[in-house]
Amino acid sequence: MSKSPSPDSRKGLSLSPQPRESHGTERMDDPESTMATVAHFVEQLHANMSSAHEKELITTRLLGIARARKDARTLIGSHTQSIALFISVLRSGTPVAKANVAATLSALCKEEELRLKVLLGGCIPPLLSLLKSGSSEARKAAAEAIFEVSSGGLSDDHVGAKIFVTEGVVPALWEQLNPKNKQDKVVQGFVTGALRNLCGDKDGYWRATLESGGVDIIVGLLSSDNAASQSNAASLLARLILAFNDSIPKVIDSGAVKALLHLVSHEHDISVRASAADALEALSSKSTKAKKAIVDAQGIPVLIGAVVAPSKECMQGEYGQALQGHAINALANICGGMSALILYLGDLSQSPRLAAPVADIIGALAYSLMVFEQASTVEEPFDASQIEDILVMLLKPRDNKLVQERLLEALASLYGNSYLSKWLNHSDAKRVLIGLITMGSADVQEYLILSLTSLCCDGASIWDALGKRDGIQLLISLLGLSSEQHQEHAVELLAILTDQVDDSKWAITAAGGIPPLVQLLEMGSQKAREDAAHVLWNLCCHSEDIRACVESAGAVPALLWLLRSGGLKGQEASAMALTKLIRSADSATINQLLALLLGDSPGSKTHIIKVLGHVLTKASHNDLVQKGASANKGLRSLVQVLNSSNEETQEYAASVLADLFSTRQDICDSLATDEIVHPCMKLLTSKTQVIATQSARALGALSRPTKTKTTNNKMSYIAEGDVKPLIKLAKTSSIDAAETAVAALANLLSDPQIAAEALAEDVVSALTRVLGEGTLEGKKNASRALHQLLNHFPVADVLTGNAQCRYTVLALVDCLSSMDMDGPDCPDTLDVISLLARTKQSANITYPPWLALAEVPTSLESIVRCLAEGSPPAQDKAVEILSRLCSDQPVVLGDLLVAKPLSISALANRIMNSSSLEVKVGGAALLICAAKEHKHQTMDALDASGFLKALIYALVDMMKHNSSCSSLEIEVRTPRGYVERTMFQENGDFEVPDPATVLGGTVALWLLSIISSFHMKNRCTVMEAGGVDALCDKLAEFEDTEGIWISSLLLAILFQDAKVVLSPATMRIIPSLAFLLRSDEIIDRYFAAQALASLVCGGSKGIHLAIANSGAVAGLITLIGYVESDIPNCVALSEEFSLVRNPDEVVLEHLFEIEDVRIGSTARKSIPLLVDLLRPMADRPGAPPIAVRLLTRIADGSDVNKMAMAETGALDALTKYLSLSPQDSTETTIAELLRVLYSNPELLRHETALSSLNQLIAVLRLGSRSARFSAARALHELFDAEHIRDTELARQAIQPLVDMLNAGSERELEAVVVALIKLTTENTSNASSLANVEGNPLENLCKILSSASSLELKQNAAKLCFLIFSSSKMRAMETATECIEPLLSLMQSDTPSAVESGVCAFDRLLDDEQQVEIAATYDIVDFLVRLVSMSNYRVAEASISSLIKLGKDRAAYKLDMVKAGIVDSCLDLIPDAPSSLCSSVAELFRILTNSSGIARSSAAARMVEPLFLVLLRPDFSMWGQHSALQALVNILEKPQSLATLKLTPSQVIEPLISFLESPSQAIQQLGTELLSHLLAQEHFQQDITTQNAVVPLVQLAGIGILNLQQTAIKALENISTTWPKAVADAGGIFKLSIVITQDDPQPSHELWESAALVLSNVLCLNAEYYFKVPLVALVRMLHSTSENTITVALKALIVQERSNASTAELMAEAGAIDALLDLLRSHQCEEASGRLLEALFNNARVREMKVSKYAISPLSQYLLDPQTRSNSGRLLAALALGDLFQHDGLARARDSVSACRALVSLLEDQPTEEMTMVSICALQNLVMHSRTNRRAVAEAGGILVIQELLLSPSAEVAGQAALLIKFLFSNHTLQEYVSNELIRSLTGNPSFEFY
Repeated sequence: MSKSPSPDSRKGLSLSPQPRESHGTERMDDPESTMATVAHFVEQLHANMSSAHEKELITTRLLGIARARKDARTLIGSHTQSIALFISVLRSGTPVAKANVAATLSALCKEEELRLKVLLGGCIPPLLSLLKSGSSEARKAAAEAIFEVSSGGLSDDHVGAKIFVTEGVVPALWEQLNPKNKQDKVVQGFVTGALRNLCGDKDGYWRATLESGGVDIIVGLLSSDNAASQSNAASLLARLILAFNDSIPKVIDSGAVKALLHLVSHEHDISVRASAADALEALSSKSTKAKKAIVDAQGIPVLIGAVVAPSKECMQGEYGQALQGHAINALANICGGMSALILYLGDLSQSPRLAAPVADIIGALAYSLMVFEQASTVEEPFDASQIEDILVMLLKPRDNKLVQERLLEALASLYGNSYLSKWLNHSDAKRVLIGLITMGSADVQEYLILSLTSLCCDGASIWDALGKRDGIQLLISLLGLSSEQHQEHAVELLAILTDQVDDSKWAITAAGGIPPLVQLLEMGSQKAREDAAHVLWNLCCHSEDIRACVESAGAVPALLWLLRSGGLKGQEASAMALTKLIRSADSATINQLLALLLGDSPGSKTHIIKVLGHVLTKASHNDLVQKGASANKGLRSLVQVLNSSNEETQEYAASVLADLFSTRQDICDSLATDEIVHPCMKLLTSKTQVIATQSARALGALSRPTKTKTTNNKMSYIAEGDVKPLIKLAKTSSIDAAETAVAALANLLSDPQIAAEALAEDVVSALTRVLGEGTLEGKKNASRALHQLLNHFPVADVLTGNAQCRYTVLALVDCLSSMDMDGPDCPDTLDVISLLARTKQSANITYPPWLALAEVPTSLESIVRCLAEGSPPAQDKAVEILSRLCSDQPVVLGDLLVAKPLSISALANRIMNSSSLEVKVGGAALLICAAKEHKHQTMDALDASGFLKALIYALVDMMKHNSSCSSLEIEVRTPRGYVERTMFQENGDFEVPDPATVLGGTVALWLLSIISSFHMKNRCTVMEAGGVDALCDKLAEFEDTEGIWISSLLLAILFQDAKVVLSPATMRIIPSLAFLLRSDEIIDRYFAAQALASLVCGGSKGIHLAIANSGAVAGLITLIGYVESDIPNCVALSEEFSLVRNPDEVVLEHLFEIEDVRIGSTARKSIPLLVDLLRPMADRPGAPPIAVRLLTRIADGSDVNKMAMAETGALDALTKYLSLSPQDSTETTIAELLRVLYSNPELLRHETALSSLNQLIAVLRLGSRSARFSAARALHELFDAEHIRDTELARQAIQPLVDMLNAGSERELEAVVVALIKLTTENTSNASSLANVEGNPLENLCKILSSASSLELKQNAAKLCFLIFSSSKMRAMETATECIEPLLSLMQSDTPSAVESGVCAFDRLLDDEQQVEIAATYDIVDFLVRLVSMSNYRVAEASISSLIKLGKDRAAYKLDMVKAGIVDSCLDLIPDAPSSLCSSVAELFRILTNSSGIARSSAAARMVEPLFLVLLRPDFSMWGQHSALQALVNILEKPQSLATLKLTPSQVIEPLISFLESPSQAIQQLGTELLSHLLAQEHFQQDITTQNAVVPLVQLAGIGILNLQQTAIKALENISTTWPKAVADAGGIFKLSIVITQDDPQPSHELWESAALVLSNVLCLNAEYYFKVPLVALVRMLHSTSENTITVALKALIVQERSNASTAELMAEAGAIDALLDLLRSHQCEEASGRLLEALFNNARVREMKVSKYAISPLSQYLLDPQTRSNSGRLLAALALGDLFQHDGLARARDSVSACRALVSLLEDQPTEEMTMVSICALQNLVMHSRTNRRAVAEAGGILVIQELLLSPSAEVAGQAALLIKFLFSNHTLQEYVSNELIRSLTGNPSFEFY
């Protein structure tokens, strides 16, 4: 809110003296005179006749009136013309009048309703104009008016906001604050106040203000001595910061932080301090930099001081609260939140007392703890116990008083904070302790502080912390203090203790605490009395002894007094205590309570009623029922209270009466009078539901049946129509009220008249509602009420609709589930359900009630429970109910019955012992339901019950009597549970009786079938009971159609037991069964076949032959194909009873297993019949597969039968049948039959063989697993024929065969792998197809190799892997890697053939480098080495090949091979092994000796001689030669190996010479290399045999292949010194020259140097050879690094130049000059190089060459090089320069200057006379034609040097020097160098005149 100027400044706004103001108001005490005066003045202003002075006077008077009275301001504002006239005066009046009007408007704006009127009157523009006037008083008035009119701000006044914005008020006000406009302080205060009103923190004009220097203006105002300006400026600064974060740096830089902190200090006005704190809060909330600035300016202590200032300085009002709030928020912003601030202040409070104002810090902490919840809702919670620990630690009993007070204040704030206290233990107790400490004496404080410390820090309980009984005594002593607060805190702590600690209750009693507490009830404060009553209630609840003590202390009267005079809490506490305290209903107490009840006070009677009701429950029967007794009066008073107008009182009275009647049933008969009942009935119509409910509860308690009350007569106290409100309450109220009403109705409906009235009022809807929604007790009452109705009326009258009927049934069953079976309510409910279940359809009920149970299966659980746990009659009722659901919910019934095993035994018991046929049949049907889903559990339960045998006898007896329960109206549905309903044929061609629905007469057969199928002992029991004989009689009679096939079914089950088969009746039954096979009904034939199947499975051969001789075979064949397709329910039934699916097949198969039958006429007669069945038949789709299987059985092992089948067209029929894509099982059997047939070699040439092949391949592609296996086996037989194997059709079998590798048994995989091997081994086309098939056959083969399959299968798999690994793509697969381990495992087997397969596949796999890397990680060296030693050469070769691949580039692996003895093993093989194996051995030796360590070993030495012997083999392959030679090279390149070589040179060299002429370059290379190593030995060089190797070596040296040249020249290098002539004679000079000059290919430097060395060695033999070497080769030799080679080349070049001068030019063209200059630069062969160079430059044609020009600089540098030591070289270089400068062009070249310097330098070194002459001559050539050279000589000091030479004793030297002087000074170029000494030197020697 804005801050207005002070009252003193406001007084100066008036232009008139103060007495005039009072004069204008002295006679306006009444409103009428005031109104008249105001109207008069307004009229005067309105009249144009008023002068300016008069207007001044009028406005002055109006101002006085407006300031003096509020009603006057209202009158002025309400005048219709006043505002307009005031605005007019503002615009055109005199300055005084304007000021008065402005002041008047200010006064009017103090009323909110007038402020908007003034604003809308258009006051803003004239006020702004007045604000700029020259009159100080006018500006003050205008500023105040603008301030007041803007006091409403902009947030809620959109019209005003629009006006202020439109008129530009804010910019105008900012302009007034400009420092250039020096304003009065009062004006300044009002202007800043107006801006504070108008400037929000989100307005858009702040940026313009910021840019125009607004910050500086605001900061400047902070330093004003006007409090209003300072306060408003600070508030504006806060809004500016909140509006624009960009302003914060400018605010900080302007020094605002320090100014604000200064304003917060205590020297300033409270409003200023609050606004400054607001600005600091805004700053700290928006900027980290601002936070740092505040901290750096020591702002935290200032803000802490501001927080505690209101308490220290006794501030009051909103400004003090604002100061605290802004300061604490600013501190929270600085610290990072209120939680962080609290922790910071807690840490800071632990500072040394002299270092910080601890009291202020703790005070700030106390305030922050108090406001924490409001300020920290978005912050994360912190550990409040941490602050508690700090405060408790600082709290000391004898500490500084101020610090202690602040600590207690902080702790009180902590425990009083609802948010923080919930995180602390015992916060309530601690809060009370703080209160006691605050008010206690020093000793008490010290004791309680220690208790608080123990409670907080030691983790003690409140009981232990207070010192247990000592603390109780202290608290009791405090109860007697005069201070109410002391008493309140003490008794509150006692209340806490008694709530939590039982020991405290006895401690209070022992310490004499009860009397003070009772005294407090009378004398204490309101809160103390309430807590004292609570403590007494706790004491009474704890112990009867303590209760007696409390009673003896006179607590009852005191509590009654509190009950009368206390507040609501006190009354409640008193009532609680009294209900525990009063144990007898004495008259005095009752009378006191009645007095309170009937008196005027207290206002609320609820707790009095509660206590009175409690007392009445303790009264005797006579006192309650005897009129005039106090208890009876009390009861009747409660009844009278029911008529009270106070609803709360009515509610409590009704509730207490209901409790009383429920508790005291003994008084209900006596009190059930109209006097008591009528008020209760009356309240049933109450509009307040709770009252009506309690009244109904009371009525229900009164009307509850008792032993003495008759239920047949109408209750005398219930009049006609009285139950209607009760029914209405049950129907329309809440469920709780409805339950209460229904409970009363359940008692009342026993009266038939009341029942009729209730039925007419649709009470059933209320009952059903409670049944569905109510509690268990409510449901019981509703069920009881419904039972009462059904006892009086038919079901159709009670339940009028289908929905209601259904709902009721389900609700009753649900209710039954929660009842106790032994309780009184269960029988009634069960009777109702039974009654409803027996109800038939009628006009009113078209929906049988029992269908509801079928539709909701879960509802049956409770009925099953009754069956299991109820009495026999209840069990019979349960059976009657449940048996009606067998057809609809058999599965659910079975689950429920099995879940309660007692229900199973109960059903068996009722079947045996019940006299009701309906119960017997129903019980059997229920047992069928249970056994359907849970046969084992049902049979176990029957067995455990001991009733099983007796039950079987009872069922057999029922079967004999052929009982029927059709008259019992029960449809028993045998567990179609045996058959899924979806399996029934709805529109079949055959009229097959559905065995799922039977009448009661067959239930015994069904249940016997189930029991017999469970255990064989049950079958024997049935036989012992005469069941087999009874069945034989039934089949013989053949009367009951349905019973016939069920009888056959039971026989099939019984014949599964061998003892039953041996029964005498068995042979009598076989003809009957054979006769049934000719029946027209398929179901009869089917189960007759089932009975025969059971017989053949367990019978003897005699029974088999009896069946065969009975003519059953033909009948069984005619049955094939019908059963499974047409009677799926029969098949399912067979499976349910563990019978075979196809009995006809079983019987025929068993019969054809008998050899006599299979080879006899019966089988031969059957073949045509079975072959006919191979043709597809629509009516018998299942026949062909069965026929195939039977034919297979007949054909197996009998070639006669095979040929007979082929003759009858079986092969053709089978092939055609396969083409029709039959079922998978059929394909399997057909393929198997084909295999059996084609196992006869004569049938392989049959014309249908290829057709069969085609169809079998189709089966491989599309057939099932078993079919593919059979097809593969059949193909295996067919592939034995070569003409079939080589066909394209056979190749098409590869892909499907590979696909079969994905899965299969071992025998399946064996067939597939063998077939693939057979197809691919000798057929490359098939092998290629195998590698390129889709899928990954390798993966499957790997699985085979890794599995526990037979060794034979793994061996075949390895063979197939060998074939597949021929493909690089297959070898590179990851799956190939996975084959390594299983192959290694196979290689370690004991079977040689398996080892061979494994090692061959492994070796082929290692053709892939990646697989080699992986295989190398396995430790298999020793194993492979052992395989090498095997006698099987193929295994050895494959093992060696594997070792070769593994050993490449793996030194460690090679060492392991050697250590394992591979060398000796291979050496043992070589003598007898074939050449191919020897080649592998040589390759292995090559790999091994690639390792230098192995090559130096003794093992390698042992290889040499065998390798040389192997090389002599004529059939040795080139690969073997290469490997052997490489191995020898590897070995013999080591000197120590050569030293140990025992062979003579001729033995070694002679065979190697032949390899030098091998067509293989690699072999030539190795032979040459080996020869070079050998020739490195001197005795090999000297041997005459070596000379024979020269010619081939020379030939290889010139072949142009670098590798060969390298090795050949290396060998020649070794023998060139021994046999140089042989080399020359072999054309070596030419060949070597070619190598030296060879550019393509470029020889390596080593090769080139070696060739140059060999050539130099040859040239040294004879100088004549110089001329045979091309000049180019000799020049190239100058680049050699060998000085000997260079020397020889220089000699040859010099010789050739001397012999023929024309060669100089050729040498120069060949690059001799550059080479020679390089030699000079490197100071090699300086003399020879210089001599040749001088000879070349002496040739005029050479000097003409361009290369000569570039030689000047190198020669000059050579002369200047300080490392040049050869005088001859220097002389020759100078001569060369002299030769060069004979050419004029060269003398004038750019580099000639350097030559001048070099020659002068040479002369300066005082050379020999010869060198001096050479240098002078060269200089003469240089300076003769070049001025540049002359100056260069002069600048190099040549004039002085030559001047000295003029004095040389050698006339020739002196003369040449003089001539040089002449050339130098031949023109005026060097005139400046002429000196007297020079002239004297020249003139001193007459001989110079000649020059």
